[in-house]
Amino acid sequence: MSICFIGLGSNLNAPVDQLNKARRAIEQLPQSRLLKCSSIYQSKALTLDNETQNDYMNAVIQLQTELTPGDLLEYLQTIENNQGRIREKRWGSRTLDLDILLFDDEMIQTPVLTVPHPEMGKRDFVLIPLKQITEDLEIPGLGKLDSLVSQLAKGSISMQGEFDG
Repeated sequence: MSICFIGLGSNLNAPVDQLNKARRAIEQLPQSRLLKCSSIYQSKALTLDNETQNDYMNAVIQLQTELTPGDLLEYLQTIENNQGRIREKRWGSRTLDLDILLFDDEMIQTPVLTVPHPEMGKRDFVLIPLKQITEDLEIPGLGKLDSLVSQLAKGSISMQGEFDG
């Protein structure tokens, strides 16, 4: 069994509801067991072109799975699609974004999947929820989670609540 961490994000169509629905779908993945969920955090949208977007709701889930990284990615993209995800442009608004952040201590580089997630070391909305649910984590190629979190600007995200149920 592998341990992986999945980042969840949404800024369209009732974002907290989108995250709750995604968590329930992830709980139903075959050969997998949800271990932990972070709180839900609010953050400003990152954009490439100064486009105005709604704030995001973000969280991180820890999952134990027998799925391969590729199979897990396919399941997560199916969940995104089932919740109305449309891939119009990079870093655009979305109903749901599910990213494999870490998969055991593997470093994966394929045309469709990079693990650890390539931007996670710079993203407070990933690192802070990740730190909430795990301790003493070493992120392959990036270093200790504690060290990465200590380098973040303070007060850039805020806790908004917990998952339903």
